[in-house]
Amino acid sequence: MRTGKYVALLSGDHPELGLGELRAVLDVLGVKGEPALLCERLASFEATEERAREAARRCAFVKEVIGLAIAVGPELIGSEVEVDPSALEVIEEPYAVRVVKLAGAEAPSRVEVERWAASAVERSRPGLRVDLKSPRSVFRVYVTERLVAGGPVVGVRDGAGLASRAPVNRPFRLPSTLQPKEARAMVNLSRTPLGSRILDPFSGTGAVLMEAASLGYDAVGIEVRTWIARGSLRNLKAFGLSDRAGVIAGDSTSLPVRGGVGGVATDPPYGKSTRVIGPSLEDLVDGVLSELAELLERGRRIVVAYPLGRRAPAVLEGPMVVERYAYRVHSSLTRTINVLQV
Repeated sequence: MRTGKYVALLSGDHPELGLGELRAVLDVLGVKGEPALLCERLASFEATEERAREAARRCAFVKEVIGLAIAVGPELIGSEVEVDPSALEVIEEPYAVRVVKLAGAEAPSRVEVERWAASAVERSRPGLRVDLKSPRSVFRVYVTERLVAGGPVVGVRDGAGLASRAPVNRPFRLPSTLQPKEARAMVNLSRTPLGSRILDPFSGTGAVLMEAASLGYDAVGIEVRTWIARGSLRNLKAFGLSDRAGVIAGDSTSLPVRGGVGGVATDPPYGKSTRVIGPSLEDLVDGVLSELAELLERGRRIVVAYPLGRRAPAVLEGPMVVERYAYRVHSSLTRTINVLQV
């Protein structure tokens, strides 16, 4: 398939996490080259249409991806500009132009930008039918302080699927469980190869397992408390994911899984009711992560969520950490997402 240029709109609440997740997903999909940051919320990359669409679907902190048809400075709004006709081939009739103004943009009104973009599209593909109320496809225009980027939307994140697996919709839940977006981002940041298995040594209610399975991975969780392990199995069954994911009621300090693991994503317990095996929670997590580092092949990744402000396990302060993102959960809890490379 033909390779083209694409632009991803990163989530406004955590654009850095969105960029890191996009990098990881493109790597897993076999896309060569790193995405380039155009501004705080826009990143460009080259890929086939199929992989660009799949990248948007898999990401949690990328809102959508467009095929790049127009890329000019904002001073050229209203002028005739060049359009990449190959990027317009995916437009299905009828279509509509929609404008998103990002921080710092001081451009004409949205209506003026829409008319200008529609005129550019018309010159390249004359006769395309427009329907502003019920379009089959959308030509998106991002307006920033220094750049105007436009093109047809080729992929969007699985917002409905993520929302359906929110804690409130699960038959079993506990306080401070991972939200689907956060769990999916962690799975993606693990860069687990397609067809490989993902391990969560502190699986809790199964948030990571659900997102891994929904992305097509086989996943296995370990949970020391039997009643929680049973609850997470209920969650997996409720969303039709139990054929791809399972839970072992066991002790992560003596991992019952050996070999065949392509990546790890986990959110260790740290609440007041946490059952700790060993001197402290930090020692417990440090021991498990260190053992996993011995288990995994060289180059594999371990992604760990951990509360900011709490004493961290030694391994999270060591040389294996290659990426770290702060993620505010609510007013009293900010997690860090730590990516370790073996």
